[in-house]
Amino acid sequence: MANGIEVNDGGFLDALRMDKKAVGDAAQRFVRQGGEVIAGNARKQFIGGKEAQATDSWRSDAWPIPTRRTGQLQNSIRVSKVYKQGSFWVSETGPTTVYGRRVELGYTGTGHFPYYTTRSFPYMRPGLEDSKNELTRLYASLIGSAQQL
Repeated sequence: MANGIEVNDGGFLDALRMDKKAVGDAAQRFVRQGGEVIAGNARKQFIGGKEAQATDSWRSDAWPIPTRRTGQLQNSIRVSKVYKQGSFWVSETGPTTVYGRRVELGYTGTGHFPYYTTRSFPYMRPGLEDSKNELTRLYASLIGSAQQL
């Protein structure tokens, strides 16, 4: 005598696998496109021209905005790698210049050249904060459409 009912429907399992793959592909696209959104907003944090010249004239410690001189740091901000780590997709987004971290976080040096103390001029953190609404919309769009099988 049977204790239960067993239904073996291979179509359901196939649909479940397809849904899982579609959501995984959408998650990868979200991480890549989201990284590009963050990089774009981080690049917008820099000022140049007359605004940057004004900071030179009064050199205020209250001026927390990075200035653009050559544009090398600003242009180096990009998504360098997207990969899967365990069950998570990861985006490595940031500057590729050597001094990018020092500009973002500042540096406490010894006081002797070239190891002098510099204050921070954040650009990645404000870029991420400015990206939150756009990332929310992007996530809803990509993941929502992937779940519409």
